[in-house]
Amino acid sequence: MTYLTTFHRTAASAPEGIDTSSKITDTEADVPSDDEIIEIMSPAAQKPQVKAPLNPVLRNGFCEGHTVKLSNGQSPHGSYPFALHDRFSLPWNYAVLNGVLILFSRGCRRLQGSVTRTCQPCQDLRNNKFLEGIVMRIEYGIAENTPFAFHGINGLIELLNRKNEHIEFHRLRGLNQARNLLRKATVLDDYKRFLVAIASGKVQRVDALIRVALGQNKGIVAILNLFESAAIGLYHPKSFTEKEEMKSLLLWRMGGNRLATFGNKALGLLSLPTVRTRSIVPPIIPSHALPTIIEIEANINASFESVLDVVQGQGQILHAVLMFDEIAAEKRIRLDRNQRYFLGVCREHGHKKVSLEFVNGEDLEELFQALDDGDVHFAAEVNF
Repeated sequence: MTYLTTFHRTAASAPEGIDTSSKITDTEADVPSDDEIIEIMSPAAQKPQVKAPLNPVLRNGFCEGHTVKLSNGQSPHGSYPFALHDRFSLPWNYAVLNGVLILFSRGCRRLQGSVTRTCQPCQDLRNNKFLEGIVMRIEYGIAENTPFAFHGINGLIELLNRKNEHIEFHRLRGLNQARNLLRKATVLDDYKRFLVAIASGKVQRVDALIRVALGQNKGIVAILNLFESAAIGLYHPKSFTEKEEMKSLLLWRMGGNRLATFGNKALGLLSLPTVRTRSIVPPIIPSHALPTIIEIEANINASFESVLDVVQGQGQILHAVLMFDEIAAEKRIRLDRNQRYFLGVCREHGHKKVSLEFVNGEDLEELFQALDDGDVHFAAEVNF
C-alpha cells in the first residue's frame, strides 16, 4: 500500500526567515496543525467491483409483485395490451424487467407479506377476471373483430399486414375488373360493326358464312374478316343447308341444267355438279341387253324403298299390284360409265348388229355408222 502525504496551508504565510522544511518531531505531531495527511490507495491495489446479476426480483424486503408467465416463448413487449390502461382504469401497474412482465396492484404495500414475497393486494391479482381474460387472449389468440385496444403490438402488426393484403387484393381485383370491362367494351364494338355489316347487304347467304365461322370456332374479329373478304368477292361460303339443297334440286328438275346454273350464279345455290351428287332419286341400273334377275331386284328395291314405310303402315297387306305405263325415252345415245356400255339402242338389233361395249373411239364410230346405215335404231321406250 502506498501513502501520499499532502499538506494544506490554511493559515497566513510564514514569516520570512523561518525554515519550513525542518522535520516534525513526535511532540510536534500531537499539536494541532494546519496540515492534513490523506492516505490514497494506488490503482493497482484497488480490488475490482463485481456487479450482481440482473433478475426480476426487487430488493429484499420489498414486494415482488405478480409475475405473469407467458407460454410459447412470447414476449410481453409484443403480447401485452398496454393500451388498455388508457381505455380502462385497471387496478394494477405494469413493469417489464429482463423480459418478464410484473404487475403491481394499485394498493400494493411495497413490503413483502408474512409468508410470501408478495403483498396481499398483488396476490389478489391472480383472481382478477379482467387479467385472466388478457392472459387467455395472449395464450390462445384473439378474435379479429376485437377492438384494437385489446391487441398487443404483435397482434396489431398482424392485423395491419392482413389489412394491407386485403387492400392489395382489392386493388388488383379492381385493375382486373377494369381490364375485363375494357375488353368487353371492345368486343361490343366489334359486334356493333358486325350488325352494321349485315345491314349493308353486301354479302349474300350471311347465315351460311356465320354457320361456317362458328363451326370453325372463330371469334367475332375473324367473322368480320370473313365478311369483308366475302364482300369483295374473295371468299364464298360453301356450306349449304338441306333447304338450299332442295331448292337447287327443284330448279334442276323443273328447268334443267340452265335453271340450275342460274340459281347458282344469281342466288348462290349449289352448282350443277354438286346438285347431281345431292340427288335423292335412287339410281336405276340400266340394262344394255336382256335384264338379269339381280338387276331387276335392285331396280325394284330402289324404286319402292321410299314408300315401303307408307305401305306397311296401312296394316296387314296380303298382296299389291304394280302397273306401269309406257315410258318414253329421249332418242339419243348415252354411256353407262359404271359398266362402260352404250345405251339408247333398240334391243332387237343393238346387241346383234354392233358391239355396245365402249373400249375406244372406234367403237363409237362403228355405232354411229350403223345408225346411219339403218342397221340399228334409237330406242323409243323404256321396258322393265
